[in-house]
Amino acid sequence: MTPVTSSRMMPLAFSLKRHVLRHAHRFWCEIDAKEVATAPIYIFPDGRRFDSDDVERLATSNLAGTLKLPHPHCIFELQDPEQPEACLASYARATEAGVDSFLFRFLPERNCWSDLMAAVEFLPNGVAEVMGHPKEQDPNHYAPTFEAATSMVWRALGLLSIPTPLAEQQLSPLRRRSFAKDGVRGWTYRVADIQPHIIASALAERSGSHASPRWHIRRGHWRALAGGRRVFVRECEVGDIARGGVIKDYQVNGGDLP
Repeated sequence: MTPVTSSRMMPLAFSLKRHVLRHAHRFWCEIDAKEVATAPIYIFPDGRRFDSDDVERLATSNLAGTLKLPHPHCIFELQDPEQPEACLASYARATEAGVDSFLFRFLPERNCWSDLMAAVEFLPNGVAEVMGHPKEQDPNHYAPTFEAATSMVWRALGLLSIPTPLAEQQLSPLRRRSFAKDGVRGWTYRVADIQPHIIASALAERSGSHASPRWHIRRGHWRALAGGRRVFVRECEVGDIARGGVIKDYQVNGGDLP
């Protein structure tokens, strides 16, 4: 299956829907497979622009308010700029507290999706609590995955908070058949055209004219909860969003289902 390089190519996220429907009962974190199966898809095929400093600043500026999904449930698909045949995909759902998301990676060398890599709970004021696979005990191993899980959603929502052009597409009826047999639904997907001048204009409007301390995100840390569960917590403080922020991106690798 070929990853998306243009609005005419089929998103890999449709095969992710099928993957979740087949394997959700084996995931270490509960996820509603039927909701994933109907979620609209947003594709960001230009990974380098998605990872740009201006999109980082846009994402940072968006954290001052409440994160809002374009739909109660949706999937963000990001092509890997270093490995075009691979991609990251994050299923996001709205909650009463904010937004939850679940990160997966397509593994082209095995032609399959990874196990659930990370689950994120986005709370007000830019706080994100990230949980990794319970079998992984080394926080250094999962730090890049946790960074990718949070940054991907923040950046996607930052781009969707401005007039980013979105080409709406429908999966052809011929291609739907094999997916529909497994319970996949929701055939609409949208391809984002990341245009630097639109981002620059949005940043200029949000910058304001008064100097104040630089907005920044504090380093993440592990938090031990009752019952022995561990979560990775990433916190932020809001200053002048026009003066920048810190949201790092990493290339991450997935693994097979346990």
